[in-house]
Amino acid sequence: MKIEELITGKNKSEKVDVGGVTLPVSALDNFMREGYVHIKPYQEEKTFSLWGKACTVCFTEKDILDRA
Repeated sequence: MKIEELITGKNKSEKVDVGGVTLPVSALDNFMREGYVHIKPYQEEKTFSLWGKACTVCFTEKDILDRA
């Protein structure tokens, strides 16, 4: 799913549901600014894959919350 579609119209202090996990819009906005375009949750592993044109990363929920 596209990060931009998840956070469009949302305030940075809000949270959105991504694969059953509530993540802060501010963290997702920061990822977009760093060049990440997509996010995919992996519920079994409790991780998230983020990628863009020139970057790919995998984070846990805690990693994402720490970047908010």
